[in-house]
Amino acid sequence: MRSARKQYPYRIALVLLSLLGVGRAFGQAWLPREGDVGALVSYNDVLNKHHYTSSGDEIDLGHTQTRTTGFVLSYSPSDRWMLGASIPYVQTRFLGDNHDHGPETDHGHTNSYWTDLRLGVHFQALLDPVAIAPYYQVVLPVQDYPVQGHAAPGRGLTEHWIGFFAGKAIDSLLPGLYVQARANYAFVQEVADIKHDRGNLDMELGYYFTPSWSAWVMGSWQWTYGGIDVPVPPTSPLFPYHDQLAAAEFFNMTGGIGWFPGDRWNFVLTYTESLSGSNAHKVDRSVTVGVGYRFGFFFGPR
Repeated sequence: MRSARKQYPYRIALVLLSLLGVGRAFGQAWLPREGDVGALVSYNDVLNKHHYTSSGDEIDLGHTQTRTTGFVLSYSPSDRWMLGASIPYVQTRFLGDNHDHGPETDHGHTNSYWTDLRLGVHFQALLDPVAIAPYYQVVLPVQDYPVQGHAAPGRGLTEHWIGFFAGKAIDSLLPGLYVQARANYAFVQEVADIKHDRGNLDMELGYYFTPSWSAWVMGSWQWTYGGIDVPVPPTSPLFPYHDQLAAAEFFNMTGGIGWFPGDRWNFVLTYTESLSGSNAHKVDRSVTVGVGYRFGFFFGPR
């Protein structure tokens, strides 16, 4: 089996569909070649049973279920550039008695919203000895959806992401083995004059058993720079904004498998859990299935 860079550069993109949600789905260290057009669809089911306090303890404040259908399009005008757009359709439900912290969302019924459009541009800065692809992405809410409550579908804020992917095939150790990482900084719209930017780091190790089957594991970290500790008492002037301003931090682990029956179709299945965190929902279970199809004329290795 030859290097992952030569045989599977754009197949790794679909793997990322499920790792941090639809916003990241068109990102990778190895960009597709000129003329490639891709479409991705994912379905993600997340169950949150616990919350992390500011000290990292787990408490049960009511369970939520979030089901997200993500849609992604990508286009490569050249071998070195890739453009992407994505949007999720989010359905949330609070599983428990009515919760007065989120009267618009925590009523026990399903909330359904189109949330945040994401537009991005990626550049292939380097291929050897390590593939590096910096990117810029903007996140734009498409409607005025609820942002307060356990079952809120999002935060309703404009964000600007700057980051890069880096990857390398390590066939010298084991044919078909690769590593990939993503570093990202999000400049987030301030709320109540409070800064709450975020930093994210993902570390992925993957292996192609055959040209059609792969498996991977990934660790994901998030840090918030600013924000506030939660929960916040209802008497606080920041209470209406506490879900937007929560200084959420976490460490999640993801495992997945991918099936690539040809150069056009891709299928993935992943499972994610939170291992630690603070000021955030704990991911007790997250399952994602994804399917991708490439319409471009160039599908073989470079």
